[in-house]
Amino acid sequence: MKNRIGLVYEDKPAYDIWLKLVLGGVLLITFVSGIALLFQEPEGAWVMFGETLFLALLFKAILPTRHQIFADRIRIVLGGPFAMNIPFTSIKEVRPGSSRQTMIYSGLRFATSAKTVVEITRREGMNVVISPGKREMFLEQFHQAYRTWANSFKTEAMSHKS
Repeated sequence: MKNRIGLVYEDKPAYDIWLKLVLGGVLLITFVSGIALLFQEPEGAWVMFGETLFLALLFKAILPTRHQIFADRIRIVLGGPFAMNIPFTSIKEVRPGSSRQTMIYSGLRFATSAKTVVEITRREGMNVVISPGKREMFLEQFHQAYRTWANSFKTEAMSHKS
């Protein structure tokens, strides 16, 4: 597990029921197809079971499990060892997003709920949308951590002038 020093806030993502149904439906269809093929085309059945396993692992790897705010970055924890760090230095703005950004967005979409979308606009790199479980608390904690981080640079710059 990644070092948690400087962790300010952690939240689980919100998952809409429609997303759970779509992902579960995809897995169910491939699994049931494998069962249907088991006695007629055993090789095809094993391909479908393999596809079901592959898709389950893929969903586990790319769907967010936690959103973390550290003293100097936002971290989107995905399944397994995967995570995305967004340093405060690269963030231009963090604000509530619209529900349409869950489906239609030109940046990275880690939004899993249309109700709690947060848009992270970056100075460089792709913008990101996420769906923290408690959007207002996430935004409040981010803005507080960002102010503290920004003030530490002002204090540091003032101490170098003396």
